[in-house]
Amino acid sequence: MSNASPFLYRVALLLVLMLIVSVADLARNGAKAIKFREYGFILIAGVFGAVIGTGTDPVTSSISPDYFVFGKGLEAGPNLPKQAALLGMRVGFSGGIMGGAIALFACRGKRAQPPARFTRLLECLWMPISGAVLGAAVARLVFSKLDPVRFAAQLDRLLAPAQVARFRQVWWIHVGLYAGLIAGLAAMIFIVNKKKSRISPAQ
Repeated sequence: MSNASPFLYRVALLLVLMLIVSVADLARNGAKAIKFREYGFILIAGVFGAVIGTGTDPVTSSISPDYFVFGKGLEAGPNLPKQAALLGMRVGFSGGIMGGAIALFACRGKRAQPPARFTRLLECLWMPISGAVLGAAVARLVFSKLDPVRFAAQLDRLLAPAQVARFRQVWWIHVGLYAGLIAGLAAMIFIVNKKKSRISPAQ
């Protein structure tokens, strides 16, 4: 729990700062205030990222506990799935926050009306999520026997060949997840900007 506490404090601080800025924006701009929408979208993206991470890491830790012990520095034992879930939640939430912020920035424009833009972003949020899931599945099925980082040579004194194979498999799952997330985020930005250009009035 001690490892999770600093993360919770950072999340609490982030929420407080977002609330302060949103209230100030609302007091200053009234109905034209958009900060609460921007921060709302970013937080929603963070929550989705946390859900994916919390769901993925306990499963992959069951495939290769060694990946999380040697690769992530977690403690071996019966609490490993719980540790992996907490790690996945922290990493997933942080990744979702960054991805949401990037999408929001990339889709901003003088012509776009904030409510419509946020609606389009939310409608397309399935793209990076689906990309992450698909990327993880494809990487496991297609690339898991490849060893570009030479895990077999690095871990041959620590793990049996079967353990190395599972370690490599989980590594590819995570690589595929991140690659799919990036591809889905890029597709989301492209689609939202394309829709925005179609409905934007000419200047």
